[in-house]
Amino acid sequence: MRLLICAAVFAALTFSVQPSTALAASCSERITFVQHVIDGDVKTGFVDKKVHDVMSRDLAEAGQACKAGDVAKAQSLISSTQRRHGYPVR
Repeated sequence: MRLLICAAVFAALTFSVQPSTALAASCSERITFVQHVIDGDVKTGFVDKKVHDVMSRDLAEAGQACKAGDVAKAQSLISSTQRRHGYPVR
């Protein structure tokens, strides 16, 4: 529960500061944004290193799909890892 609250607060603060990043249309920008969020969360202790590693692997897979031009698959992979680990999906 604490993770969800902190993630929501962080997302709200980030959204108000960097709306173009939070609403990034391209999959590579979205991957970078989500990776930045989880990197910060693991540094502050809100996310366990194992969860961070799993999410990072999922995001790397999404990055491969994005580079291959399969934007729909990349977006789906990003959203699914966010949902699975309790992060809000935009």
